[in-house]
Amino acid sequence: MDDVNKGPIGEARDFIETYFKHELIEVTEPGTGTAALFEVTPKEGYRVISANSFDTYRERPIRRKGTAHLLSLDSLIDHSNRFSDSDSVIFADDDRKAPSITTVLDYHRAQADGDPRFGVHRNHFAFPLSDEWQAWTKSNSVVMKMAQFAEFLEDRIIDVLHLIPGEDDLSEELKKFISAGGGEAIIATPQKLFELARGLKVNEEAVVQEAVTLASGEGQVRFEVSHRDGAGAPLRVPSLFLIAIPVFRNDMLYRLAARLRYRKTAEGIVFWYDLWRADRTFDHAFKEACERVRVETELPLFYGKPEA
Repeated sequence: MDDVNKGPIGEARDFIETYFKHELIEVTEPGTGTAALFEVTPKEGYRVISANSFDTYRERPIRRKGTAHLLSLDSLIDHSNRFSDSDSVIFADDDRKAPSITTVLDYHRAQADGDPRFGVHRNHFAFPLSDEWQAWTKSNSVVMKMAQFAEFLEDRIIDVLHLIPGEDDLSEELKKFISAGGGEAIIATPQKLFELARGLKVNEEAVVQEAVTLASGEGQVRFEVSHRDGAGAPLRVPSLFLIAIPVFRNDMLYRLAARLRYRKTAEGIVFWYDLWRADRTFDHAFKEACERVRVETELPLFYGKPEA
């Protein structure tokens, strides 16, 4: 039958065969020789074939890639030692809110004329900040009303140190800081802070009659309570206390000093504390961890982030 007599159905069939006919061809990947089947249609024409299109035909991946997210420093060290080579490197990010370490296992060759590498095989460890560190740093320098401050002290009283004069080994810097505030007698014990917290809760609705600073380095707050006919209920407020908390979860304890402060306001007395050199404590803990990784992996360590 000639084209004139095909009719609408024949013309539609010819159109489909011409523009939508599929053809299977075998394509070989350059470099590896891996062959894969591809479908060709007249409508799509020529296009670039992604290297990933050959993955299901390979006997094995052409390179290691991906990032292992590890849950401990020990695991990061073990994983790095398992897959690293002489050109692997470590990057340490000292962000105080989200510190981390990343090993780029297939980093660029170290020689000046060395071959570049993809840098896609990595491991990563995000340091978990301890619950204690998060609690104390979150409330650091935050002004609180009496009841709020009393509740905070009761919740965190386990972190407060009870020092034994002459037996506790404090750093020289911490000793100088304490001496500058009037000597060791002003350091509050956990029992003293607990008594303070309970006293603040009892006097939550009382009127502050006076707030004075004594020569001993303590403050004294006197409350006027109606059911005692105006008799004052004095509370001695220490000016300093020490806590022992880890920076990172399940890590060693660090001693930090905290100045205890208060102020009389129109709404009542308010309290807060100022941690002394918490930033330096964090830096020390982070650098200690980084040094351990550097020594146990024998890899160069840079402070920063790897190339994206």
